[in-house]
Amino acid sequence: MHRLISSPLGALLDTPAYERFKLERMPFELRLLRLGAMASALGSSDADELIARLGVKNEVSMKMRRRLARGLVHFARAHAAREEITRRWERAFWGEPWPPPGREELIRLEIERRVRTRRCLVPQRTLGFFAAEVPFDPIAFHVPSPGEVAARWAREIARPELLYGLPAELPAIECSRSLPGPVGPEYLIRFRSPSRIGDVVHARVFEPERREEVAATFIYAGGLFTACDDVVYWPEEEAMGRGLAARGHRVILLAPPWHGRRAPAGKASGEAILSAGPEGLFRLCAAGAQEMAVLIAWARELGSCVVGIGGTSIGALVAQAVCGRARSFPRGMRPDAVFLAGAALRLDEAILDAPLAERMGLSRAILEAGWTREALACLRDVFDPPSEPGIPPERIHAVLGLSDPFLPATLGRELLRAWHVPEGNITLRPGGQVGLLLHLVRDSDARLTIAGALRRAARAVRA
Repeated sequence: MHRLISSPLGALLDTPAYERFKLERMPFELRLLRLGAMASALGSSDADELIARLGVKNEVSMKMRRRLARGLVHFARAHAAREEITRRWERAFWGEPWPPPGREELIRLEIERRVRTRRCLVPQRTLGFFAAEVPFDPIAFHVPSPGEVAARWAREIARPELLYGLPAELPAIECSRSLPGPVGPEYLIRFRSPSRIGDVVHARVFEPERREEVAATFIYAGGLFTACDDVVYWPEEEAMGRGLAARGHRVILLAPPWHGRRAPAGKASGEAILSAGPEGLFRLCAAGAQEMAVLIAWARELGSCVVGIGGTSIGALVAQAVCGRARSFPRGMRPDAVFLAGAALRLDEAILDAPLAERMGLSRAILEAGWTREALACLRDVFDPPSEPGIPPERIHAVLGLSDPFLPATLGRELLRAWHVPEGNITLRPGGQVGLLLHLVRDSDARLTIAGALRRAARAVRA
């Protein structure tokens, strides 16, 4: 898949027509993801129960119910196979089996886990017909009202540093067995989130075979709905992980809060962010920033004198939060360079007005929960980063999609102007979220920009 996307044929995907196609298809794709998550949580072939949990409003015929029950039987087999391989994979990578698994066994288990997991995350073969033919909400919204959010987060809204603050004692980081990758060793890490989410954070590390003269690490968070390494082809794994490791840098791909293996039971990857509306978004920014700061400190413990961070879509929101609030972090937890594929100020406006928010039903759900523009604006201090970056602006690089349906380029430009980021560090591209991801995968310019930023930061550190 990566070879196809990065080939000349892949240029056919980097077009406004394909971007529109993906935006139009998104409700179906989200219904399919939600269906897989709900079926996994259900654990049975009870079609009536699944229909009730999905909140299907229209009458579902008996013929469709019987068809769904048959599909759930097949799905249950796929889910059992996923559970079985996951147990074996967990023991091989994180346990202490004897004899220790060899290289071929680790690779086989990793590939098989991804294949079987994807069949459950995206159940096209077993349940796709239901997502295509029966209308139900692509996201199960449970947006707290302004009063509920104010009651829960009054102190943090008044003092955002309480939301973004770091604990005195950082969580211990556990490393899995490594397996040989195409450009160097690869392994997993996990640790307890220092945020109020408190779940287990997962990340994947790509070590280079040969390091640059100055050891550098780049920490990257992917975009909305990314399944991370729960699918066979993970674009950021090839483009960022292995692409930058091949240039001599360690790369850490962070699973954003509520994504990949961090998705709550019954929720698709990333669904929990949007289902909670404004509260979900500022909790994402804060938790992701705290987790990225932990990884910065860990990378320095491993000997990296330079640590860069970056992200796409919601990953970019996390990276811009770290960049903006770095002044309040201990020196060893501040980034040396930042790369943003997407950026925005005034997120309170984006979640109401952005085409993607409207397409997913987010805007409507927020308004139905009692939010007004004035009430959303009161959250701006927890949504947006401070008006000055925590690192020199010349170390910040950004690429913005001119027709980004989630993070409008105008709001990204506003942030970068406020931060006095040099114009030469900003790239404007046609297209939106899909185009930005394709740009990162297909075009080596982004990787060259990141590698160059790390080298310049290294020179500044040594000076």
